[in-house]
Amino acid sequence: MSEHSENTRPARVTMVCTGNICRSPAMHYLAQREWGDAAEVTSAGIYAEIGLDATREMRQTAARHGLTFPRHRPTQLDRAILSRADLVLVATQQHARWIEREWGGVAPHAFGIKEAAELAQRADAPAGDTPSARLAAAAAALHAARLEDPAPVRSLDDPWARDQATYDRVMDEIVEDIAVLTAWADLAPR
Repeated sequence: MSEHSENTRPARVTMVCTGNICRSPAMHYLAQREWGDAAEVTSAGIYAEIGLDATREMRQTAARHGLTFPRHRPTQLDRAILSRADLVLVATQQHARWIEREWGGVAPHAFGIKEAAELAQRADAPAGDTPSARLAAAAAALHAARLEDPAPVRSLDDPWARDQATYDRVMDEIVEDIAVLTAWADLAPR
């Protein structure tokens, strides 16, 4: 029987940025590649650029990491998307504040991606027999660490309309943070 039996579903993860055309698609497709069947990853923007696609510059920098994006359709973040997610990772403090307003307070399953990577350095590993179970439990482990000793929501710069070097730096930061979370929760497919 496969690791994902009929009773186990992939953990639902949503990546958030502003327009859903640069940072969150990079987070989305990288996490989906790294976490495989353990995750159903989506992305959305607080002011989604409906009708656009991921930027050429973000696609170029992703390719440096062996990552290609399919045709990307930006999605507007809303309460329903937030409610379905087991874990929400945002690019900036502005996105975290938007979620707090929409949620009606701090959403215990929403973290800045950099905040989550920092918390993972000191949080207990999430419990679970499978990668999907560990990923589904990751928000609770990160939230417990946040309550014990908060980490700041440090922002990923918005590379939109900036030079390729900015896109490259932001992608490198995303790769580093996803790697920390992958190792912490033992999410790499085997």
